[in-house]
Amino acid sequence: MKLKLGGALLLLLATGCAPPTGYGTIVTEPRHEVPTPTTTAPPAPRDVPTETHTGKGSGEFATTWPPDQLGFFTFDCPKCTDNVIIDTDGGEHGLVNAIGPYKGTTWMNTEPDRPTKRVTVHANAPWTATIADYRSIPTAEQGKPSSGKGDAVLKLPAGVTRIQFTAKTRGNIAIWTMSPEDRDLILNQIGDVQVERDVKGPAYVMVEGYETTWTLTPA
Repeated sequence: MKLKLGGALLLLLATGCAPPTGYGTIVTEPRHEVPTPTTTAPPAPRDVPTETHTGKGSGEFATTWPPDQLGFFTFDCPKCTDNVIIDTDGGEHGLVNAIGPYKGTTWMNTEPDRPTKRVTVHANAPWTATIADYRSIPTAEQGKPSSGKGDAVLKLPAGVTRIQFTAKTRGNIAIWTMSPEDRDLILNQIGDVQVERDVKGPAYVMVEGYETTWTLTPA
């Protein structure tokens, strides 16, 4: 599933913090959906201060993230024991769909004409949500394995042409890539996996699989 995108994605590292906003009552049950590709790339990234939001249990908060900027959403709920579902009013809809303790990162605002303005949280314990810019994402160096657990986003530097990926999981595992040219779903299956895929850097790689222990090696 590949769509052409225009524009350039600069790849660098970041931090910062903005005051938390309030949260309220969920009125509808969120539903997780796989991010939908778009035909329009976000504009070249610029530095944006990190937003931090906190809450306890289910609720929602407003985000002031710039509509024209790609953001990276990290949710941390270490004491959650039930469903963890994060929904938005933006183009990505469901950002998280997990059960039990959760910490992971995904991207948002990939569709500039449908930016995220509100985030809805379904959880049963205290949580922290952050939205950060392109500088916050770690780089997977060519020839060196990067390991992780759960949902994550990595940067691939220029010169990378292929990735090796291994994972152990009881559930679903998916890999998305985003480069200056396209956004593509390159893996989507259930259970353990050991594969190689062509991916041209510079690019972002997003691993989706909250139960997954994985290793990614750029080549």
